[in-house]
Amino acid sequence: MLWRIALDDLVQKCIKGDARAQQTLFSKYKDKVYSLAYKSLGPFFEIDDIVQQIFVNIFKSLPSFKGLSSFDTWIYRISAKICIDQLRKKYRKRQIQILHDSEMAEHNAVDSGDNPHEMLENQELNHQIFQALGQLSPQKRMVVTLYEMDGKTIEEIAIILKIPAGTVKSRLFHGRNELKQKLRKILK
Repeated sequence: MLWRIALDDLVQKCIKGDARAQQTLFSKYKDKVYSLAYKSLGPFFEIDDIVQQIFVNIFKSLPSFKGLSSFDTWIYRISAKICIDQLRKKYRKRQIQILHDSEMAEHNAVDSGDNPHEMLENQELNHQIFQALGQLSPQKRMVVTLYEMDGKTIEEIAIILKIPAGTVKSRLFHGRNELKQKLRKILK
């Protein structure tokens, strides 16, 4: 309850343009937003630009936050919508991007003592997974990402994406099957 009062106060300060409150809100949610964007879009997008776009939308939309869902869910909903829009744009333009960027290599380095051969294999596997994920429809990709990578429940995903739980289950089932088939082809 105390966090809810503090959150309401923080939101009101952000709406009024308090830069310190906006920085606090950004600091609290930047890792969650970045993680969702990276996991759902992969290394082929300018994630920092997309995260910035998400936060611009969050700050513009704050006056419309009514508290009908948790603030975390509301943040995820905005983030997921923008990520899906980015995926749709990619598909419309039919751009094929193949190469890893250097951020992917840094992101995958678990610790400096890793065997370079193992790191290269892990990078290649991650590249193939993101390549297979990139072939799913934006809707299936978002559901698979939220469920498998972010650990969200079916019910949470339904709330975040504003779709029925049955639709989430269907997209998850079909997305997993498609992913399994695509990875089977890629890994052979």
